[in-house]
Amino acid sequence: MTLRTTLRLKHAMLDKVDKQYPLVVDIARQNIEKSKQNISGDIQFEYLNCWGNALSDKETLIRMIEDTSEEGLSAWQVAPFAGVFSSEERWLILKGDG
Repeated sequence: MTLRTTLRLKHAMLDKVDKQYPLVVDIARQNIEKSKQNISGDIQFEYLNCWGNALSDKETLIRMIEDTSEEGLSAWQVAPFAGVFSSEERWLILKGDG
């Protein structure tokens, strides 16, 4: 995934968090639990814990999504947001129209 695509996804996720925070949190919490069963790397597990902690506070979650540092982009690779966007929404975001 290119940096441009990642930034588009992050921007769209910020909008989704702003408009549908409880839904995003519910989906992300479910995804974290599923992901923890399938992850073997310590750093990925640590990032999932960071995401889990960030979900309890909207502003903390926003800051974590906004983080474009090397660490922030690495954490984004295991972001627990699968299913937050519909297939159509995701397609529009990825092609640059969303």
